[in-house]
Amino acid sequence: MSTPLLRVEDLLLYYRAGNHPVHAVDGVSFTIEDRGQAVGIVGESGSGKTSMATALMRMLPKNVESFRGSIQLAGQELTTLSDDQFRREIRWKKIAMVFQGAMNVLNPVVRVGEQIAETLIFDGMEKKTALARADALLERVGLPAGIGSRYAHELSGGQRQRVVIATALVMNPELLILDEPTSALDVSVQAQIMNLLKDLKEDPGISMIFITHDIGLASDLCDSIAVAYAGQHVEFGSADRVLVEPHHPYSSLLLSSLPRLHDPAPPVPMPGEPPDLTHPPAGCRFHPRCPYAFAPCPVIVPPEYRVEDGGHARCFLNDREIAGDRYQIHLQATIDA
Repeated sequence: MSTPLLRVEDLLLYYRAGNHPVHAVDGVSFTIEDRGQAVGIVGESGSGKTSMATALMRMLPKNVESFRGSIQLAGQELTTLSDDQFRREIRWKKIAMVFQGAMNVLNPVVRVGEQIAETLIFDGMEKKTALARADALLERVGLPAGIGSRYAHELSGGQRQRVVIATALVMNPELLILDEPTSALDVSVQAQIMNLLKDLKEDPGISMIFITHDIGLASDLCDSIAVAYAGQHVEFGSADRVLVEPHHPYSSLLLSSLPRLHDPAPPVPMPGEPPDLTHPPAGCRFHPRCPYAFAPCPVIVPPEYRVEDGGHARCFLNDREIAGDRYQIHLQATIDA
């Protein structure tokens, strides 16, 4: 059995906030099996998606109360590396990230080609060679020749986002984390960026973690999908299975909230509000909003029930013994979804 490119197990990240920790990431597990695969992390704002990404990059704020779990990249355990080792060997070289709103943080008084080349020069590359590498990367992400000599304010939003992606690729990372990379773009430019990302998956075969609140975008790019809620991944599996046969009520409700082109039924609003992560609900964290909650849900934390595609879902409806008749109803609902 081959070693997965990325294996995350029981990742936990709590922040200090007054007298109570914020349970930002609480027992998250997922894998990326091979190069060129993409995992989508979907969910509402405040579900811990960005915190999970910053934990993988080990770019943590000073108010971290607890950070533990296992992060293995091609079999190498990253959590045991010192901060200096991680900075020198992993960050940007093997794992890179495009931050949310990153296209607005380009230095306005430095030409974009020089900004990309800066990392290479710092790493010891001769300036002329580094600038040539920056120009090649800009062309690789679909920008015209010569754009490296321009400033950020001279570029459109889509062009700036391509520059940011080129910057993340400059050290040839194995894994690229993208946090809402298209959220500030109009629909036509959004489609162009998505096509670029799909192209990068194929050549050079870079793997991706694609963070978004838009399930439609995730379905366009990702091979597997993790559904985040209140600091946990309540469901994980192949994109085909999660989108067609969700095994968690939250996943089903997210899909029901989307408008459908050929469905006369209107979208169904998601009930309730996300919980306060300083005081997450006992038992299943989704139970206060769940229309299918029953006796064990407010009391017992559901385990990760394995499902047919090798993924998992944190819901008692997947347990025949506990759910009883509800199990068959849930099973039929996933088939009919």
